[in-house]
Amino acid sequence: MRARWFLLAALLPSNLAAQRPQTREGFWISFGVGQGNLRWECDGCATQDHGGPTGFIRLGGTPSKKVLLGAEMNGWSLDIGAAEITALTTTFTVYWYPSATGGLFLKGGVGGGVYDRTTASTDASSTSGAIQLGGGYDLRVGQKISITPMLTLWASGKAELKDGGTIVNTGFRHSGGTIQVGITFH
Repeated sequence: MRARWFLLAALLPSNLAAQRPQTREGFWISFGVGQGNLRWECDGCATQDHGGPTGFIRLGGTPSKKVLLGAEMNGWSLDIGAAEITALTTTFTVYWYPSATGGLFLKGGVGGGVYDRTTASTDASSTSGAIQLGGGYDLRVGQKISITPMLTLWASGKAELKDGGTIVNTGFRHSGGTIQVGITFH
């Protein structure tokens, strides 16, 4: 009996894919949640590395059956002791599908990153350029709807961490990775 369930589970994604062909055209939008790791470091300070919840939204257009172009925003929110940490990357991203009929995609983007650390007495923030790389899979569950698991890695450039106009740290940068699941409307 157990073997039948494993066989069914193994065949289900391929059967869904056969019933729901991959079509990419026009406007698309996707959003979802997941878990990620946020790391930050600066000149003369200890590296911090923490896990926490993440969320994303991405949207754009479809110039070809193998390429999507869009904007992607990934956000993190962490409470560490008395500090509330938020980070956000916004990138112009290219999504490349090796097969025009497959769901696998690779992505890469450039844009900006924002980091903010708020405590009872400070509100320090940093803004810099950012890059991201990753991949995912559109698993069709409807004619124009997919469940989309994704892996995203990103890093910001070095900048100053400031509280108001006062420099708190130099050489500040943040990076991380996420595993997320979303819903995509094609």
